[in-house]
Amino acid sequence: MKNSMPWVASRLRRWPGTKNTKRLTIRVQATLFETLADLIDNGFSLRDAMRFIVDVHGQKFKGLTPVITQLQAGVGLASALQAYIAVDLYYQLLIAEEHGALVTTLQQAGQLMRTKATQQQQIRRLLQYPLVLLALLVGTLVMVKTAILPNFSTMATAPAQTISWQLLLGSFTTIVILGLIIVGGRLKQLPTRARYLWLARLPLVGPLIRTYCGYYLTLNAGMLLAGGLELRGICEVSTHFEPQSLLQQQGHFVEQALLAGQSLAEIIKADRLLPDELILLVGKESPAEQLSQEMIYFATVQYRRLVRDLNRLISWIQPLMFMIIALVIVGTYLNILLPMYNSMGEILK
Repeated sequence: MKNSMPWVASRLRRWPGTKNTKRLTIRVQATLFETLADLIDNGFSLRDAMRFIVDVHGQKFKGLTPVITQLQAGVGLASALQAYIAVDLYYQLLIAEEHGALVTTLQQAGQLMRTKATQQQQIRRLLQYPLVLLALLVGTLVMVKTAILPNFSTMATAPAQTISWQLLLGSFTTIVILGLIIVGGRLKQLPTRARYLWLARLPLVGPLIRTYCGYYLTLNAGMLLAGGLELRGICEVSTHFEPQSLLQQQGHFVEQALLAGQSLAEIIKADRLLPDELILLVGKESPAEQLSQEMIYFATVQYRRLVRDLNRLISWIQPLMFMIIALVIVGTYLNILLPMYNSMGEILK
């Protein structure tokens, strides 16, 4: 642990709190990390690789010109990119850079960003057709309400149940929207770890949150173990991170639990953000080098599981949208067409 303290003091400075105006898009980050990994793997230095990317890949990367200057001055890649990436990714690159796993981490980060970008595009494509149908349906509703129903004089005294149905639907929609706004605002105020714990309880996104946290925390712990740190050393190092980062809060939680007398297996079992498989890994009491390799490999397995589960969830989007459209059509029939038929019946009498 003593050998790690100079690194802690000089490298793991707190997040500088840069504004998000320079944040790179997910697709740009994917191209950046993947290209950096390929160029470094082919013998380029960090500075030359970054200059190649800025010169070749177009206008979207021109904003990274200051990064080249910082790299030339001896600044590490993570520190040079800290204004352009998220805080958790910054620490992941910083740890990897210190412990010689930068290329692998860049490859995984690029793949994860590429997967996110692809899935966002896939979601937009899946939603395109159902949203067009919804727009057409809404247009039909507006036309019926404004152009057809006023022609029936008896609609001026619509049945009470129709008005009640409209009020119920409007009230339900308003409550849902307000609830989402309140929950979203509340989540932003929660500490990062508490936010992940809250999201991990949800039925659909909960498993995805747990898998992502398992991947992220296990990967970084494995890299720190590979750097010669023990468990207590990892917890101590994490206290030098930004207080709002997941690594800092998770390290503080584990350290406090250990000081309270809990075993590591008990901590893992009780923590929603840590996968239960870690109990088997740490229970074998393998040497630190072997344990770090096992944890890094297990993190790779978690990453693959995350991608698979995300694709599975995306495959349900379009069927759910069509179910919503079907419910809207049925509601339209009950709310508009039935009263119109009743009015036509009154006219025919």
